[in-house]
Amino acid sequence: MRSALLLAIKDVRVILSDKGNIFWVFGFPVVFALFFGAIFSGFGREPSGMRVAVVDEDGSEFSSLYVSRLEAHESLKTERLERKDAMDRVRKGNVAAAVIIKPGFGGGFGAVFGGSDPKLEIASDPARQMEGGYLQGILAKAQFEVLSERFSDRDWMRGQIGSWRNEVEAAGGLGDTQASLFLNFFDSLDTLLRDANDENFQPGFDGDILNFAKTDVQRQREGPATPFQITFPQAMIWAVLGCTATFGISIVKERTNGTFQRLRVGPLGRAHILGGKGLACAATCAFVICIQWIAARIIFKMPIDNSLLLVLAGACTILCFAGFMMFVSTLGRTEQSVGGAGWAMLMIMAMIGGGMMPLFVMPPWLRSVSHISPVKWGIYAIEGAIWRHFTFAEIAGPCAILLAIGTVFFSLGVILLRRQDN
Repeated sequence: MRSALLLAIKDVRVILSDKGNIFWVFGFPVVFALFFGAIFSGFGREPSGMRVAVVDEDGSEFSSLYVSRLEAHESLKTERLERKDAMDRVRKGNVAAAVIIKPGFGGGFGAVFGGSDPKLEIASDPARQMEGGYLQGILAKAQFEVLSERFSDRDWMRGQIGSWRNEVEAAGGLGDTQASLFLNFFDSLDTLLRDANDENFQPGFDGDILNFAKTDVQRQREGPATPFQITFPQAMIWAVLGCTATFGISIVKERTNGTFQRLRVGPLGRAHILGGKGLACAATCAFVICIQWIAARIIFKMPIDNSLLLVLAGACTILCFAGFMMFVSTLGRTEQSVGGAGWAMLMIMAMIGGGMMPLFVMPPWLRSVSHISPVKWGIYAIEGAIWRHFTFAEIAGPCAILLAIGTVFFSLGVILLRRQDN
């Protein structure tokens, strides 16, 4: 054990003597966390400054109120244009979408309650579909709010009832029974609006029907979560990946310059040498994760749900990639071949495992593929300790998978290294 410990200390000192290694092991993960933390800080908030072109082809009082409502919305920057100019602005990417209010939007039974010919058209930029989806919600809410205001006006309502009554009488597709039902309903509603004297009586509906009660599961215990709770697990994984690639290359470097053979000639077994390499890699990973942990708590005030489970998740992740490091070191006989192959495998693991973008923004098929990546299970376990509020039983599954993957890769690395030595 003492021999393995001395070898580990030697390897750590060799790694830290290269300033480039210091950046990739210590600096890059922190930069990653800060950069994506700043990006994700806007997630969950309403987009601001969305540029929208508005085309009012209806020209009615109702459409004018509707456009005014859109112009007053804090998330939109509206611009009134003609249809051709608005479509050109969308095509060139100058605006996120064009809202076209067609003739008939401001009156008629179908315009208010829907019909076969929609009176509101959205022309959105295909490259900005997320903004287009959010805009649809704003448009629907604005329409309900304007309708709520208009329905509170008894004179306007009675005028609309007369218009709807004329449409029903002129419609040829309605049977006598259906037409009679509509006409009786309109007559009764008109009588109610005319004769109701109660000051508390207000026609219309609640304009808040589009509001929802929202409960964020991840924030029930700790209060508002910071974006760094999402990015720091990824940063910790990148620190481990950097250590894995760096120490994998160091083994090949010692084999090419003869250091490994000199160690083999001495009173050291292969188990001591490999154990020292694995211990050095694991110790460096643990040190970097601890530094990130302290910075997250002190500098960024990031809440951590369960520190003990974070230690468990971090240890299992480190052991997994320490085993993978042994496998990486056998992928070639030169530093260039091992470095290229090792980083290629690690990058693929990171891409499909959520190391570059969170799993929740990936398509469903890619989330299914991510199960084969140890990066996915490492991030999942660390997230479980930081903000997913995992119990010990819930985190045991991802940790067991990490240990199993690490054991398999370590065994493969030892077997291949023995064959290369022979």
